[in-house]
Amino acid sequence: MDTPPVKTRFAPSPTGRLHAGNMRTALFNWLLARRHAGAFMLRIEDSDSERNDPSALDAIQADLQWLGLDWDEGPGAGAPADWQQSSRASVYEDAAERLIAADAAYPCFCSATRLAELRERQRRSGEPPRYDGHCAALDPVDSAARRAAGEPAVLRLRMPDAGTIDFDDLVRGPQSVRAGELGDPVILRADGSAAFLFANALDDALMGITHVLRGEDHLSNTPRQQVLLRQLGLPVPAYGHLALLVDTAGAPLSKRRGDASIAGLRDAGYRPEALLNYLARLGNPVPDDSLREAAELARGFEPATLSRSPARFDVHQLDHWQSVAMAAAPVESLRPALEPGRVPVDREADFLALVQPNLRFPAELNDWARRFFDAADVLPAQGAAPIRETGPAFFETVAGVLETADTGDWRQLRPALEAATGRRAGAMMKPLRLALTGLGQGPALGAVIDLMPADIRRARLQKAAAMAASGVEPDA
Repeated sequence: MDTPPVKTRFAPSPTGRLHAGNMRTALFNWLLARRHAGAFMLRIEDSDSERNDPSALDAIQADLQWLGLDWDEGPGAGAPADWQQSSRASVYEDAAERLIAADAAYPCFCSATRLAELRERQRRSGEPPRYDGHCAALDPVDSAARRAAGEPAVLRLRMPDAGTIDFDDLVRGPQSVRAGELGDPVILRADGSAAFLFANALDDALMGITHVLRGEDHLSNTPRQQVLLRQLGLPVPAYGHLALLVDTAGAPLSKRRGDASIAGLRDAGYRPEALLNYLARLGNPVPDDSLREAAELARGFEPATLSRSPARFDVHQLDHWQSVAMAAAPVESLRPALEPGRVPVDREADFLALVQPNLRFPAELNDWARRFFDAADVLPAQGAAPIRETGPAFFETVAGVLETADTGDWRQLRPALEAATGRRAGAMMKPLRLALTGLGQGPALGAVIDLMPADIRRARLQKAAAMAASGVEPDA
Protein backbone atom coordinates (compact mmCIF):
# COMPACT_ATOMS: atom_id res chain seq x y z
CA MET A 1 0.00 0.00 0.00
CA ASP A 2 1.40 3.36 -1.02
CA THR A 3 2.13 5.85 1.75
CA PRO A 4 0.15 9.08 1.19
CA PRO A 5 2.18 12.27 0.77
CA VAL A 6 2.76 14.23 3.97
CA LYS A 7 0.08 16.80 4.69
CA THR A 8 0.09 18.94 7.82
CA ARG A 9 -2.11 21.73 9.04
CA PHE A 10 -2.27 24.71 11.36
CA ALA A 11 -5.77 25.02 12.80
CA PRO A 12 -6.17 28.15 14.94
CA SER A 13 -9.42 29.37 16.42
CA PRO A 14 -10.14 33.01 15.48
CA THR A 15 -10.59 34.12 19.07
CA GLY A 16 -7.63 36.50 19.35
CA ARG A 17 -4.23 37.39 17.98
CA LEU A 18 -1.58 34.74 17.42
CA HIS A 19 1.30 34.69 19.88
CA ALA A 20 4.78 33.23 19.55
CA GLY A 21 3.65 29.83 20.84
CA ASN A 22 0.90 29.55 18.22
CA MET A 23 3.31 30.65 15.52
CA ARG A 24 5.94 28.10 16.54
CA THR A 25 3.31 25.37 16.17
CA ALA A 26 2.42 26.69 12.71
CA LEU A 27 6.10 26.88 11.80
CA PHE A 28 6.89 23.32 12.89
CA ASN A 29 3.95 21.97 10.87
CA TRP A 30 5.08 24.02 7.87
CA LEU A 31 8.66 22.77 8.23
CA LEU A 32 7.49 19.15 8.41
CA ALA A 33 5.39 19.50 5.27
CA ARG A 34 8.15 21.23 3.30
CA ARG A 35 10.75 18.75 4.61
CA HIS A 36 8.86 16.00 2.76
CA ALA A 37 7.72 18.11 -0.23
CA GLY A 38 4.19 17.78 1.13
CA ALA A 39 1.25 20.14 1.62
CA PHE A 40 0.51 22.60 4.40
CA MET A 41 -3.05 23.62 5.20
CA LEU A 42 -4.47 26.59 7.10
CA ARG A 43 -7.78 25.54 8.68
CA ILE A 44 -9.95 27.87 10.73
CA GLU A 45 -11.67 26.24 13.72
CA ASP A 46 -14.45 28.74 14.39
CA SER A 47 -17.17 26.47 15.74
CA ASP A 48 -17.25 28.39 19.05
CA SER A 49 -19.28 31.32 17.75
CA GLU A 50 -19.49 33.09 21.13
CA ARG A 51 -15.71 33.56 21.35
CA ASN A 52 -14.92 34.31 17.70
CA ASP A 53 -13.34 37.67 16.88
CA PRO A 54 -14.50 38.92 13.45
CA SER A 55 -11.13 40.55 12.77
CA ALA A 56 -9.03 37.55 13.78
CA LEU A 57 -9.26 35.65 10.47
CA ASP A 58 -7.55 38.43 8.52
CA ALA A 59 -5.03 38.93 11.33
CA ILE A 60 -4.08 35.23 11.36
CA GLN A 61 -3.42 35.28 7.64
CA ALA A 62 -1.42 38.51 7.88
CA ASP A 63 0.77 37.06 10.65
CA LEU A 64 1.54 33.86 8.71
CA GLN A 65 2.23 35.76 5.50
CA TRP A 66 4.54 38.17 7.32
CA LEU A 67 6.62 35.25 8.55
CA GLY A 68 6.67 33.72 5.06
CA LEU A 69 4.54 30.67 5.87
CA ASP A 70 2.45 30.03 2.78
CA TRP A 71 -0.37 27.49 2.66
CA ASP A 72 -1.50 25.16 -0.10
CA GLU A 73 -5.10 24.87 1.14
CA GLY A 74 -7.13 27.30 3.18
CA PRO A 75 -8.36 30.90 2.87
CA GLY A 76 -7.89 32.05 -0.70
CA ALA A 77 -7.21 28.49 -1.86
CA GLY A 78 -10.58 26.73 -1.73
CA ALA A 79 -14.20 27.19 -0.74
CA PRO A 80 -14.89 27.94 2.96
CA ALA A 81 -16.49 24.50 3.38
CA ASP A 82 -13.05 23.05 2.66
CA TRP A 83 -11.26 24.93 5.47
CA GLN A 84 -13.73 26.67 7.80
CA GLN A 85 -15.55 24.70 10.51
CA SER A 86 -18.56 27.01 10.62
CA SER A 87 -19.29 26.02 7.01
CA ARG A 88 -19.17 22.29 7.73
CA ALA A 89 -22.10 21.75 10.09
CA SER A 90 -23.72 19.16 7.83
CA VAL A 91 -20.51 17.09 7.83
CA TYR A 92 -20.53 16.90 11.63
CA GLU A 93 -24.25 16.16 11.81
CA ASP A 94 -23.92 13.24 9.39
CA ALA A 95 -20.98 11.76 11.31
CA ALA A 96 -22.85 12.15 14.61
CA GLU A 97 -25.88 10.28 13.24
CA ARG A 98 -23.62 7.46 12.10
CA LEU A 99 -22.16 7.18 15.59
CA ILE A 100 -25.64 7.15 17.18
CA ALA A 101 -26.81 4.47 14.77
CA ALA A 102 -23.80 2.32 15.70
CA ASP A 103 -24.43 2.90 19.44
CA ALA A 104 -20.99 4.53 19.56
CA ALA A 105 -22.48 7.79 20.88
CA TYR A 106 -25.40 8.67 23.14
CA PRO A 107 -27.34 11.73 24.34
CA CYS A 108 -26.47 13.04 27.79
CA PHE A 109 -29.09 15.06 29.68
CA CYS A 110 -26.99 15.82 32.76
CA SER A 111 -27.36 19.40 33.96
CA ALA A 112 -24.46 21.75 34.48
CA THR A 113 -25.21 21.60 38.21
CA ARG A 114 -24.92 17.81 38.34
CA LEU A 115 -21.65 17.86 36.37
CA ALA A 116 -20.20 20.51 38.67
CA GLU A 117 -21.12 18.46 41.72
CA LEU A 118 -19.56 15.37 40.13
CA ARG A 119 -16.30 17.22 39.50
CA GLU A 120 -16.24 18.51 43.06
CA ARG A 121 -16.75 15.01 44.50
CA GLN A 122 -13.96 13.67 42.31
CA ARG A 123 -11.68 16.52 43.34
CA ARG A 124 -12.30 15.89 47.05
CA SER A 125 -11.60 12.17 46.66
CA GLY A 126 -8.46 12.73 44.60
CA GLU A 127 -9.91 11.18 41.45
CA PRO A 128 -9.19 12.56 37.98
CA PRO A 129 -12.16 14.46 36.50
CA ARG A 130 -14.15 12.26 34.12
CA TYR A 131 -17.78 11.73 33.20
CA ASP A 132 -19.30 8.88 35.23
CA GLY A 133 -21.48 7.44 32.45
CA HIS A 134 -24.74 8.45 34.15
CA CYS A 135 -26.62 8.63 30.82
CA ALA A 136 -24.69 5.90 29.01
CA ALA A 137 -27.25 3.17 29.67
CA LEU A 138 -30.42 5.15 28.95
CA ASP A 139 -32.87 3.47 26.60
CA PRO A 140 -32.19 4.81 23.08
CA VAL A 141 -35.92 5.10 22.30
CA ASP A 142 -36.55 7.12 25.48
CA SER A 143 -33.52 9.30 24.76
CA ALA A 144 -34.75 10.01 21.25
CA ALA A 145 -38.18 10.94 22.58
CA ARG A 146 -36.69 13.33 25.15
CA ARG A 147 -34.59 15.01 22.47
CA ALA A 148 -37.59 15.26 20.15
CA ALA A 149 -39.51 16.95 22.96
CA GLY A 150 -36.82 19.63 23.14
CA GLU A 151 -35.01 18.53 26.28
CA PRO A 152 -31.42 19.86 26.07
CA ALA A 153 -28.76 17.19 25.60
CA VAL A 154 -25.18 16.96 24.51
CA LEU A 155 -23.89 14.00 22.55
CA ARG A 156 -21.12 11.92 24.09
CA LEU A 157 -18.74 9.47 22.46
CA ARG A 158 -18.90 6.02 24.04
CA MET A 159 -15.34 5.11 25.06
CA PRO A 160 -14.08 1.57 25.79
CA ASP A 161 -14.22 0.77 29.49
CA ALA A 162 -11.26 -1.64 29.46
CA GLY A 163 -7.89 -2.13 27.82
CA THR A 164 -5.42 0.49 26.67
CA ILE A 165 -5.17 2.90 23.78
CA ASP A 166 -1.66 2.92 22.36
CA PHE A 167 0.01 5.18 19.83
CA ASP A 168 3.45 6.36 18.79
CA ASP A 169 3.87 10.08 19.41
CA LEU A 170 6.05 11.79 16.79
CA VAL A 171 7.82 13.74 19.52
CA ARG A 172 7.41 11.67 22.70
CA GLY A 173 7.57 8.11 21.41
CA PRO A 174 5.28 5.23 22.49
CA GLN A 175 2.26 6.24 24.57
CA SER A 176 -0.28 4.05 26.38
CA VAL A 177 -3.47 5.22 28.12
CA ARG A 178 -5.98 3.16 30.08
CA ALA A 179 -9.29 3.50 28.30
CA GLY A 180 -11.30 3.34 31.51
CA GLU A 181 -9.67 6.53 32.82
CA LEU A 182 -10.79 8.75 29.96
CA GLY A 183 -14.55 9.13 30.38
CA ASP A 184 -16.98 9.76 27.54
CA PRO A 185 -16.25 13.15 25.95
CA VAL A 186 -18.81 15.56 24.51
CA ILE A 187 -18.75 15.62 20.71
CA LEU A 188 -21.85 17.76 20.05
CA ARG A 189 -22.91 20.63 22.28
CA ALA A 190 -26.52 21.07 23.36
CA ASP A 191 -27.07 23.60 20.57
CA GLY A 192 -25.98 21.01 18.01
CA SER A 193 -22.62 22.58 17.24
CA ALA A 194 -19.56 20.34 17.04
CA ALA A 195 -17.20 20.32 20.00
CA PHE A 196 -13.49 20.83 19.36
CA LEU A 197 -12.52 17.19 19.88
CA PHE A 198 -15.08 16.01 17.30
CA ALA A 199 -14.70 18.61 14.57
CA ASN A 200 -10.93 18.70 14.86
CA ALA A 201 -10.45 14.95 14.43
CA LEU A 202 -13.11 14.57 11.76
CA ASP A 203 -11.65 17.40 9.68
CA ASP A 204 -8.15 15.95 9.96
CA ALA A 205 -9.34 12.60 8.61
CA LEU A 206 -11.60 13.95 5.88
CA MET A 207 -9.05 16.54 4.72
CA GLY A 208 -6.28 13.98 4.37
CA ILE A 209 -4.06 15.29 7.16
CA THR A 210 -1.31 12.72 7.72
CA HIS A 211 0.73 14.38 10.50
CA VAL A 212 -0.38 16.66 13.34
CA LEU A 213 2.05 18.62 15.51
CA ARG A 214 0.25 20.39 18.34
CA GLY A 215 0.78 21.47 21.95
CA GLU A 216 1.15 18.96 24.74
CA ASP A 217 -2.06 20.33 26.26
CA HIS A 218 -3.86 18.30 23.56
CA LEU A 219 -2.18 15.03 24.55
CA SER A 220 -5.26 13.82 26.42
CA ASN A 221 -7.42 14.40 23.34
CA THR A 222 -5.43 12.04 21.16
CA PRO A 223 -6.68 8.67 22.48
CA ARG A 224 -10.28 9.91 22.40
CA GLN A 225 -9.90 11.13 18.84
CA GLN A 226 -8.34 7.85 17.79
CA VAL A 227 -11.35 5.96 19.15
CA LEU A 228 -13.67 8.41 17.38
CA LEU A 229 -12.02 8.04 13.99
CA ARG A 230 -11.83 4.26 14.20
CA GLN A 231 -15.51 4.09 15.08
CA LEU A 232 -16.17 6.00 11.84
CA GLY A 233 -13.74 3.88 9.83
CA LEU A 234 -11.56 6.90 9.03
CA PRO A 235 -7.76 7.15 8.86
CA VAL A 236 -5.94 8.33 11.97
CA PRO A 237 -3.12 10.87 11.54
CA ALA A 238 0.24 10.52 13.24
CA TYR A 239 0.23 12.87 16.23
CA GLY A 240 3.15 14.67 17.85
CA HIS A 241 2.80 16.78 20.97
CA LEU A 242 5.09 19.77 21.43
CA ALA A 243 6.33 21.02 24.77
CA LEU A 244 4.67 24.35 25.45
CA LEU A 245 6.31 27.71 24.95
CA VAL A 246 6.44 29.55 28.28
CA ASP A 247 7.30 33.06 29.44
CA THR A 248 10.25 33.96 31.66
CA ALA A 249 8.15 33.10 34.74
CA GLY A 250 7.42 29.63 33.37
CA ALA A 251 3.74 30.24 32.51
CA PRO A 252 2.43 29.13 29.09
CA LEU A 253 1.98 31.98 26.63
CA SER A 254 -1.63 33.13 26.38
CA LYS A 255 -3.65 34.83 23.65
CA ARG A 256 -5.98 36.28 26.26
CA ARG A 257 -3.10 38.07 28.01
CA GLY A 258 -1.63 39.19 24.69
CA ASP A 259 1.70 37.49 25.44
CA ALA A 260 4.34 37.96 22.72
CA SER A 261 1.69 38.64 20.08
CA ILE A 262 2.95 38.43 16.52
CA ALA A 263 1.26 41.71 15.64
CA GLY A 264 2.92 43.40 18.62
CA LEU A 265 6.37 42.10 17.67
CA ARG A 266 5.87 43.21 14.09
CA ASP A 267 4.71 46.67 15.17
CA ALA A 268 7.74 46.96 17.48
CA GLY A 269 10.01 46.63 14.45
CA TYR A 270 11.16 43.02 14.66
CA ARG A 271 12.08 41.55 11.30
CA PRO A 272 10.27 38.36 10.21
CA GLU A 273 13.53 36.50 9.59
CA ALA A 274 14.62 37.26 13.16
CA LEU A 275 11.45 35.78 14.66
CA LEU A 276 11.54 32.87 12.22
CA ASN A 277 15.08 31.89 13.17
CA TYR A 278 14.40 32.30 16.87
CA LEU A 279 11.18 30.28 16.92
CA ALA A 280 12.74 27.56 14.77
CA ARG A 281 15.35 26.98 17.48
CA LEU A 282 13.05 26.89 20.50
CA GLY A 283 13.19 23.21 21.39
CA ASN A 284 14.57 22.29 17.97
CA PRO A 285 18.29 21.46 17.64
CA VAL A 286 19.24 23.50 14.57
CA PRO A 287 22.94 22.67 14.12
CA ASP A 288 24.40 26.19 13.80
CA ASP A 289 23.70 29.81 14.65
CA SER A 290 23.63 31.25 11.14
CA LEU A 291 20.63 33.16 9.85
CA ARG A 292 18.65 30.73 7.69
CA GLU A 293 15.75 30.93 5.30
CA ALA A 294 12.66 28.85 6.02
CA ALA A 295 13.42 26.36 3.24
CA GLU A 296 16.87 25.71 4.76
CA LEU A 297 15.36 25.15 8.20
CA ALA A 298 12.93 22.64 6.70
CA ARG A 299 15.63 20.41 5.24
CA GLY A 300 16.81 19.10 8.58
CA PHE A 301 13.54 19.24 10.52
CA GLU A 302 12.75 16.03 12.41
CA PRO A 303 9.99 15.86 15.08
CA ALA A 304 11.72 13.03 16.96
CA THR A 305 14.61 15.34 17.84
CA LEU A 306 12.41 18.04 19.38
CA SER A 307 12.84 18.69 23.08
CA ARG A 308 10.20 17.36 25.46
CA SER A 309 10.89 20.13 27.98
CA PRO A 310 9.15 23.53 27.88
CA ALA A 311 10.91 26.13 25.77
CA ARG A 312 11.27 29.61 27.23
CA PHE A 313 10.46 32.66 25.13
CA ASP A 314 13.10 35.23 26.04
CA VAL A 315 12.96 38.61 24.33
CA HIS A 316 16.70 39.07 24.90
CA GLN A 317 17.40 36.02 22.75
CA LEU A 318 15.00 37.36 20.13
CA ASP A 319 16.93 40.64 20.24
CA HIS A 320 20.10 38.74 19.34
CA TRP A 321 18.45 37.38 16.20
CA GLN A 322 17.02 40.81 15.49
CA SER A 323 20.53 42.28 15.51
CA VAL A 324 21.77 39.51 13.22
CA ALA A 325 18.84 40.03 10.87
CA MET A 326 19.26 43.80 10.82
CA ALA A 327 22.93 43.49 9.93
CA ALA A 328 22.05 41.19 7.02
CA ALA A 329 19.00 43.12 5.79
CA PRO A 330 19.03 44.79 2.35
CA VAL A 331 19.78 48.46 2.84
CA GLU A 332 16.73 49.42 0.79
CA SER A 333 14.49 47.68 3.32
CA LEU A 334 15.77 50.07 6.03
CA ARG A 335 15.55 53.32 4.09
CA PRO A 336 11.76 53.85 4.58
CA ALA A 337 12.30 54.13 8.34
CA LEU A 338 14.59 57.15 7.90
CA GLU A 339 12.63 60.36 8.24
CA PRO A 340 12.97 62.73 5.26
CA GLY A 341 15.56 65.48 5.70
CA ARG A 342 17.38 63.77 8.56
CA VAL A 343 20.47 63.01 6.46
CA PRO A 344 21.92 64.99 3.54
CA VAL A 345 21.05 63.15 0.33
CA ASP A 346 24.67 62.87 -0.77
CA ARG A 347 25.62 61.18 2.52
CA GLU A 348 22.63 58.89 2.95
CA ALA A 349 24.17 55.77 1.39
CA ASP A 350 27.35 56.08 3.47
CA PHE A 351 25.32 56.77 6.60
CA LEU A 352 23.12 53.69 6.16
CA ALA A 353 26.09 51.41 5.47
CA LEU A 354 27.93 52.73 8.53
CA VAL A 355 25.18 52.46 11.14
CA GLN A 356 23.39 49.32 9.91
CA PRO A 357 25.55 46.88 11.95
CA ASN A 358 24.65 48.85 15.08
CA LEU A 359 20.88 48.81 14.57
CA ARG A 360 18.40 46.70 16.47
CA PHE A 361 15.31 48.35 15.01
CA PRO A 362 14.91 50.45 11.85
CA ALA A 363 13.54 53.44 13.79
CA GLU A 364 16.95 53.79 15.46
CA LEU A 365 18.20 55.23 12.17
CA ASN A 366 16.68 58.55 13.18
CA ASP A 367 18.54 58.64 16.48
CA TRP A 368 21.79 57.94 14.69
CA ALA A 369 20.97 60.64 12.15
CA ARG A 370 20.48 63.09 15.00
CA ARG A 371 23.86 62.16 16.48
CA PHE A 372 25.64 62.64 13.16
CA PHE A 373 23.87 65.57 11.55
CA ASP A 374 21.80 67.50 14.10
CA ALA A 375 23.32 70.58 15.71
CA ALA A 376 21.51 69.81 18.97
CA ASP A 377 23.62 68.67 21.93
CA VAL A 378 23.99 64.89 22.26
CA LEU A 379 26.15 64.67 25.39
CA PRO A 380 24.44 62.57 28.07
CA ALA A 381 22.70 64.42 30.88
CA GLN A 382 24.16 61.96 33.36
CA GLY A 383 27.29 59.85 33.39
CA ALA A 384 29.60 62.30 31.58
CA ALA A 385 32.40 61.82 34.11
CA PRO A 386 34.81 60.61 31.37
CA ILE A 387 34.49 64.03 29.69
CA ARG A 388 35.37 65.93 32.88
CA GLU A 389 38.15 63.55 33.81
CA THR A 390 39.76 63.88 30.39
CA GLY A 391 40.18 67.66 30.71
CA PRO A 392 39.55 70.49 28.22
CA ALA A 393 43.00 70.41 26.60
CA PHE A 394 42.32 67.02 25.03
CA PHE A 395 39.18 68.14 23.20
CA GLU A 396 40.76 71.46 22.15
CA THR A 397 43.77 69.61 20.76
CA VAL A 398 41.60 67.11 18.85
CA ALA A 399 39.57 69.97 17.37
CA GLY A 400 42.75 71.63 16.15
CA VAL A 401 44.05 68.45 14.50
CA LEU A 402 40.74 67.79 12.75
CA GLU A 403 40.65 71.30 11.27
CA THR A 404 43.54 70.48 8.92
CA ALA A 405 43.70 66.65 8.82
CA ASP A 406 42.47 64.31 6.11
CA THR A 407 39.57 62.74 8.02
CA GLY A 408 39.10 60.10 5.35
CA ASP A 409 42.37 58.32 6.20
CA TRP A 410 42.07 56.85 9.69
CA ARG A 411 45.39 55.03 9.41
CA GLN A 412 47.10 58.43 9.23
CA LEU A 413 44.66 60.34 11.42
CA ARG A 414 44.76 58.02 14.43
CA PRO A 415 48.54 58.25 15.04
CA ALA A 416 48.36 62.00 14.51
CA LEU A 417 45.70 62.31 17.21
CA GLU A 418 47.61 60.02 19.57
CA ALA A 419 50.79 62.02 19.11
CA ALA A 420 49.04 65.37 19.61
CA THR A 421 47.01 64.34 22.68
CA GLY A 422 49.49 61.97 24.30
CA ARG A 423 46.72 59.38 24.62
CA ARG A 424 46.46 56.01 22.95
CA ALA A 425 43.84 53.37 22.18
CA GLY A 426 40.81 53.48 24.49
CA ALA A 427 42.20 56.37 26.53
CA MET A 428 41.89 58.48 23.40
CA MET A 429 38.95 56.94 21.57
CA LYS A 430 36.47 56.52 24.43
CA PRO A 431 36.21 60.18 25.48
CA LEU A 432 36.37 61.27 21.83
CA ARG A 433 33.52 58.95 20.84
CA LEU A 434 31.47 60.14 23.81
CA ALA A 435 32.04 63.78 22.91
CA LEU A 436 31.08 63.30 19.25
CA THR A 437 28.09 60.92 19.53
CA GLY A 438 27.07 60.99 23.18
CA LEU A 439 27.48 57.19 23.31
CA GLY A 440 30.18 54.87 24.55
CA GLN A 441 29.86 52.48 21.61
CA GLY A 442 28.93 52.53 17.97
CA PRO A 443 30.39 52.43 14.46
CA ALA A 444 34.12 52.66 13.79
CA LEU A 445 35.36 55.97 15.20
CA GLY A 446 37.34 56.91 12.09
CA ALA A 447 34.25 56.53 9.94
CA VAL A 448 32.21 58.55 12.45
CA ILE A 449 34.70 61.42 12.27
CA ASP A 450 34.77 61.35 8.48
CA LEU A 451 31.00 61.23 7.99
CA MET A 452 30.11 63.86 10.59
CA PRO A 453 30.04 67.41 9.12
CA ALA A 454 32.98 69.56 10.25
CA ASP A 455 30.80 72.19 11.91
CA ILE A 456 28.96 69.52 13.94
CA ARG A 457 32.28 67.97 15.03
CA ARG A 458 33.62 71.34 16.01
CA ALA A 459 30.55 72.23 18.08
CA ARG A 460 30.56 68.88 19.86
CA LEU A 461 34.25 69.16 20.79
CA GLN A 462 33.82 72.73 21.99
CA LYS A 463 30.91 71.65 24.19
CA ALA A 464 32.99 68.81 25.65
CA ALA A 465 35.92 71.15 26.33
CA ALA A 466 33.65 73.64 28.09
CA MET A 467 32.12 70.89 30.21
CA ALA A 468 35.53 69.51 31.12
CA ALA A 469 36.73 72.98 32.10
CA SER A 470 33.69 73.71 34.28
CA GLY A 471 33.28 70.26 35.74
CA VAL A 472 29.51 70.63 35.39
CA GLU A 473 27.17 68.03 33.92
CA PRO A 474 25.34 69.15 30.74
CA ASP A 475 21.71 70.21 30.99
CA ALA A 476 19.15 67.40 30.70
